Amino acid sequence: MTTAEGPVTLRPETAISYLERRGVFDPSEKDAVSANALGGGVSNRVIRVDGRSRCLVLKQPLGNLAVAEDWPADVSRVHNEAAAARAYAAVARETNGSERRDQEGWSVSVPEIVFEDERHHVVAMECAPDGAMSWKSELLDGSVDVEVARALGRFLGVAHRSAAGDADLEDRFGNVRPFEQLRIEPYHRTTAARHPDLADAILAETERVLGVRETLVHGDYSPKNVLVDRGGMESGDADDPTPTLWLLDFEVAHWGDPAFDTGFMLNHLFIKSVHNRARTNEYLDAARAFWRAYDEAVGWDTECETVRELAVLMLARVDGKSPVEYIDEPTGEVLREIARRALTSEIATIGEYASLTREVSE
Repeated sequence: MTTAEGPVTLRPETAISYLERRGVFDPSEKDAVSANALGGGVSNRVIRVDGRSRCLVLKQPLGNLAVAEDWPADVSRVHNEAAAARAYAAVARETNGSERRDQEGWSVSVPEIVFEDERHHVVAMECAPDGAMSWKSELLDGSVDVEVARALGRFLGVAHRSAAGDADLEDRFGNVRPFEQLRIEPYHRTTAARHPDLADAILAETERVLGVRETLVHGDYSPKNVLVDRGGMESGDADDPTPTLWLLDFEVAHWGDPAFDTGFMLNHLFIKSVHNRARTNEYLDAARAFWRAYDEAVGWDTECETVRELAVLMLARVDGKSPVEYIDEPTGEVLREIARRALTSEIATIGEYASLTREVSE
């Protein structure tokens, strides 16, 4: 960071003075305020700032993502994220009020957006509770909570259903550039170029996805973007808050194909079923629970499209620009074989994909 008028590059050592200049923290509080970088992503600088009375998370997008290959992206996407966070927060409020029982007691929340700095492309949001844990970390540790998967499927179905036909949302999120920069180019097109024999199938699915303009799509609906706060479920204290799933990271949100979101989440669950074979059945049970809850909530049929997108995404997370960081080469070979067979066959249901995954993994 240079001056108040100059360019801002967020770092832990500069975040506090940046917030002071914006009037968020009083300079007299400086000794009681701390800032720390948060990890877990490749597309943003993320800083957590704790003060006496509040906690904020600051996000500033990278112009070139922190991966091994060149991956440029427009930094204005962070404002798309802020708008989408507000849209999903509205759905969460409605869902928590009217359909909580269907979610087996889980509520879904979105951190409140506190401010946007359009000049320096910074968004500040409230922190999730300290007790909220990354669902990705839980899954990688072998703890597979099927009820979390079911609640996330239900919420996504409600979100897709409620947004469909909303002309205001369609207009606000009609720009698909973030989706193309952060998903289509590094995942679909890069993978097609690296698998010439599958290129026709992958590019056909790419054009199909881009051609569907049906509802508000999250674009990064995955375990890493879910924090699990079990509240009184673990303590047995009935006075503790309702268990809550905190939904994060909306920068890829756009008006598009709902099958992208379902395929994206299912891909992570299927990959983990291959990665941790001692828990294969549990991950596959979670995948089926997610899908059934989504399918019941949304009111339209996208299973065949979801399976096709799932196969492309599975191959992309091995051979695209953003390979899954926790898999080894033998696991990658298994994932390639599953995706290849799915793309060259008539598999059209989640159950069939699960059977294929189990068959190839054994």
